[in-house]
This record gives sequence, structure tokens and C-alpha cells, in this order.
Amino acid sequence: MKKNNLLSRLKEGMKVIVCVSGGPDSMFLLHLLKNYPQDIKIVVAHVNHKTREECDKEADMVKSYCENNNLTFEQLTINEYRKGRFTEEEAREIRFAFFKKLQQQYQADYVITAHHLNDLAESIIMKILRGSTLKSLVGIKEVSVIDGVCFYRPLLSVTKEEIMAYVKEQNIPYAIDKTNDLDNHLRNRLRHQVIPLLQKEEKQFFKKMSKLSKEIENVTNYIERQILAVEEKIKKNGQYDLTEFIKLDEFLQKEIIKKELKQLYQEKVNVCNENDVEKIIKFLNGPRKKNTLLLPLNYELKINKNSFYLEKKKNKENYCIECKEITTLPTGIVYKILDYQQKSNFEIHLNSKEIKLPLYITTRQKGMKMKVKNLLGTKKVKDILIDAKIADKDEVPIMIDSENKVIWILGVKKSEYDREKNENYDIIYRYERKELF
Repeated sequence: MKKNNLLSRLKEGMKVIVCVSGGPDSMFLLHLLKNYPQDIKIVVAHVNHKTREECDKEADMVKSYCENNNLTFEQLTINEYRKGRFTEEEAREIRFAFFKKLQQQYQADYVITAHHLNDLAESIIMKILRGSTLKSLVGIKEVSVIDGVCFYRPLLSVTKEEIMAYVKEQNIPYAIDKTNDLDNHLRNRLRHQVIPLLQKEEKQFFKKMSKLSKEIENVTNYIERQILAVEEKIKKNGQYDLTEFIKLDEFLQKEIIKKELKQLYQEKVNVCNENDVEKIIKFLNGPRKKNTLLLPLNYELKINKNSFYLEKKKNKENYCIECKEITTLPTGIVYKILDYQQKSNFEIHLNSKEIKLPLYITTRQKGMKMKVKNLLGTKKVKDILIDAKIADKDEVPIMIDSENKVIWILGVKKSEYDREKNENYDIIYRYERKELF
């Protein structure tokens, strides 16, 4: 392991935020940064998730290490979670917001994480199993910019075994998260059961996965350059020449449409999936009786003479759909389930004696109010959505009963009609948003 080359992107006078959990990987990274020959400003960022008894001890260990080595220490403690329990998704959002805040506060050049070669290989295999796109199979990039924050991952050429050997040799303090030994998550099962078998078949498994990741990155970068070149030829004033677009290879057509959808929907792109892309391609290439194709969240594809473009529909169409066993919405699906599965804003448990059936899913109407669960009195639906930082308030599906009582703002907030697991209920609905393509 050539430690001197791992941090080659860092230059004299740079400022960095280093994410340190207290585990061997991040402590190894912190040790390298602390001993880096050039003068750099190091800010250590630690997140205490409060999920285990050991969390406070790990926070104290990292803090003591920073104090003993004259390093700036910043800590965020998460005392509660929105759904009443830890979820990876929410924890990731909170961590990112913390790192972004520190990056802006210290005007740091990089936020550095300790992702290593094993993490890279695990991520690639997980994405293969989940049917991800070619671009996502890059796994983990050494440098990436997310919402204005530049992340640097210098350990992607180092294996976990090399890290463990080094921290033990140098007596670097570290903590072990015992939950990593459990096989209740896919990543852990791959780590403990699948990857050891692959290593037996191929001793250079991790190195070859790294090579594969780099080759995929080169391919996807080439594709992106080709798309830009095509756009220069057939896109003018935000519109594509339809005749020239149809001449393109189907793969390039799909990649262009995916790019357009991401630019159009931005953070809401997860409402679109591969089926939407296929529908658009079929619409553009086949015979048409109309020049407009409706898309999720009140967007549309329009053909104007021999050009096409995507935009938000000017006049919003309201809807009110009766709830069936399975109800399809522009943003996802609502369906009945038999048993209580989770306490979250994506599942509601109702007593039919307390509401007026049938139930409906509708868009927000002016003046709508809801009796929020665990909150005295009523609150305007608009204010609930503002508090939840929902951008397109008119796109959020809302469940009402036949007397127009607001029962549930799907995925956001539930009313007082939601029953706990130990209470009486005979109707359970689950809401699932569309997946990201």
C-alpha cells in the first residue's frame, strides 16, 4: 500500500472536512491526513446516531483523538428520527446536511470520506442485483459533486484487509460497530457470505472490480460526450429536431430522454422510471393521433411541427380517484395490505366505523384542513406541506373520506384517524412512490 499517493489531490493550504465515525476505516484516513506532509486545515466531522449504547463512547474517542492531536472537532447528535426509528435514508439526509453546513462554514475544498475498495466492490454487486443502469455501476467515484459539495474518496484503491493491518501495526485507536457482523442487510450478507466465495475463485477480485468500475466510468463519460455532440447538432432553443432524433440509435435516444427528465424533474426525478422512458420513445417513434404525451406530476412532452420538447403543463388538472385494492396515481401507487407492517407516513391504519366509506385520493383543494395525529385542533394542509418543505404542494396526493374529511397526506402526515398497532383497525393502505430509473 503506497500511502504517500493516496492523498495526491490535496495541496498546500487546502481546507478539508473529514468524516470520522470512529471505525478503523475513518481513523486510518484521519491518521493519514494528520501526518500529511503538506500543511492543510483539517476539520473532523462526527455524527452520533444514538442507535447503540456504544455511540457516545465512540464520539468521546474521536473527540479525545482530535484534542490530543490539535484537530478541530465538530459533532452532530441525532436524538430523534421522523418515523420514530432509525432509517438509512433519513440518516443519510441528516449527515449530508451536516457536512454541507461545515463545508460552507469552513469554506472547505473537499469533504473526505473513508470509502475503500471493499465498499466499491460491494456497491457494484448490490447495484447489479437491483438491476441498476450502466452509469450507476461505476459504484463509487473518487471525486463527485453533490448539491454543490465536493466529495473526495482517496481510499478506493485500498482494501479493508490492508487498512486493518495498518491500524493494528500503528496502534491507531478505533471502534468496531457490532451491527456490521449481522446479516440482516444485503450489504452485510454480501460482505460475509458472497464476496469470500468470489475471492476464493479469484484472488485479485477487489482489484478487478476496481478496474471494472474505471472502465465503466470511461464508457459512461464517452456516452455523455456523444450526447453533448448530438445535442449541439439537433437541439436548438430547448427543442429537438424530431426527424434527426428518430435517426439515432435507440440507446442514444433513451439516454437523451433520461437526461432531459433529470433536468426537468431535478430532485423529483424518482417519480419517473424505465417505463416512462419506454413510453416516450414509443410515442416519438411510432404513429401518433395527438401531439402531447402526459407525464407524471403534471409534466408533458409536446411535439410542435417537427420538433419536440418537455415542459410543465400550464393548466393543472385536478383528480379525485376512488380507492380500490390497488390505485395508480401520477406519483406512485396506493394499495391495501392485510397486516400492520410499519409505523410511518407511508402506511395508514383505519377503523371503518370512524370514517365514511368509500375513500378517495385527490389533489389538494383550497382551504383543506386536517386534524393531525398527536396534535390538538386542525391545521391547514398547505401549512403542513410548507412545514414538510414540499415544493410542489399541488402534486401531493391526499386521502379523503366520503364526507371530505382529510384522512392522510400520503408520505407526509397522517390524521388523528390513524390507529396504533395495539388499537382497533380493519383497513390498511400502503403508499409507494415511483422508483428512480
